[in-house]
Amino acid sequence: MNDFAVNGALLMNSLVLGVLASLLAGVAGYVAGLTLVASGPRWRRVIVVGAIVSLALPPFLITNTWLDLLGNPGGIRRWLPLNIYSLPGAASLLALLTWPITTLFAMGAWLRLESPQLEADPALRGGKLVRWLLWPMARVAVAQAAMVTFALVLNNFSVPVILQVPVFSEELWLAFSTRLNDAGAAFAAWPMVLVPLVAMLLLRRSEIAWPRSQGPATAAALRRQLGTPMFRTGAVLTAVLFGLSLGVPLAQLSASARTWIELPIFLRASPDVVLNSFVCAALTATLCVAMGLVLRRLRLGVVSWLPFLIPGVLIGRAAIAIFNGTALYPTVALVILLFAVRYFGIGWTGVSFAFQSMDRHQTDAARLGGARGWTLFRQVHWPQIGAQLAGAWYVTYLLTLWDVETLVLIQPPGGETLALRIFNMLHYGHNAQVNATCVTLLGLAVLPLGLWKAGGWLLGRVR
Repeated sequence: MNDFAVNGALLMNSLVLGVLASLLAGVAGYVAGLTLVASGPRWRRVIVVGAIVSLALPPFLITNTWLDLLGNPGGIRRWLPLNIYSLPGAASLLALLTWPITTLFAMGAWLRLESPQLEADPALRGGKLVRWLLWPMARVAVAQAAMVTFALVLNNFSVPVILQVPVFSEELWLAFSTRLNDAGAAFAAWPMVLVPLVAMLLLRRSEIAWPRSQGPATAAALRRQLGTPMFRTGAVLTAVLFGLSLGVPLAQLSASARTWIELPIFLRASPDVVLNSFVCAALTATLCVAMGLVLRRLRLGVVSWLPFLIPGVLIGRAAIAIFNGTALYPTVALVILLFAVRYFGIGWTGVSFAFQSMDRHQTDAARLGGARGWTLFRQVHWPQIGAQLAGAWYVTYLLTLWDVETLVLIQPPGGETLALRIFNMLHYGHNAQVNATCVTLLGLAVLPLGLWKAGGWLLGRVR
């Protein structure tokens, strides 16, 4: 009975955390998306890139930054006495990590806006424009983003655990790792599986409005209809949001002298951890895209995303039950396999959308000329979809680079990654070492971009 009461309290905590974080992220992302589509091309690119960078930042960096500022010995705690070790504190940090999801989903919906829709009623301005036109266009996309955000927050345990907020995913981890209570963990896991299943059923018939680079309606027309006061208010709020989620963490990271003192020490002491992180992330991303290419003709749809929405701890425990006693457990090969299973949906979706966007006439002409197999892919398909496949590869690479939940129960000997080390160090307040490790993690994050640019430059020189 006590166990049931504890589980009920943890379930309520998780639900409240998920709803609150989704609400905060939804409101912030909606305002940022509105500012984005009403901005000119240059600022639109800046906001899109900033949103993607914010989404790609290691969650540990933002958590460590605000712990350093608002934690018990925090630098601004005396002037801003906010309790970050609380449910609202955890929800705020998770909202700072996930608001770009709503921004990108809403952007995809609003870029379908056409000029006649704005010109049909010149009196439709300001709040009326948002209420009667922009919100109806984006409400399905915002609901989709909220559902994805809620599932991700519900399954996240690293941020709540670090902030000492008891949640269901922590109970799952503790039941597996410390109490060795498989039955209790299985009981605790059912809401974590039920929520993604419900989300899949609700999203199954809803078309996702994927973002595009530009839309038929001009930003100037939309900005004029919104009105200067509303647009400027949105721009100020968006700037504040970028400052909190992107500016403050990067400034705190670069301004700390201890970070740069600890960085060379860390690199000399732990080259194997850096190599483990890069190899696992790169091989996982390559495997996901390769599987997407092989299985792209299957109608997997949102089913392929189910492992991504299920807690990584649960996937790790299932792997122990299945592979324990085999040659795969515990090895790096098993870790890469589980990462590939969890992030397969990204690779499959990226490949599927890439092939749908191809010019079929070029493919038919090449086949008439005798091109088949690898020749057809290299000479006809790759020039058209190479950038999109690289994007799917890079997103998978980043998510694997940050992943702690999947690895925490199945870490093989000598298989520690940067993300897992940061997670362990954050429990003991080693802020300088955490910052140095985050710098290394950011370096690995931008490494593929540098290699891509260098490869393109060398290929151009050779040609």
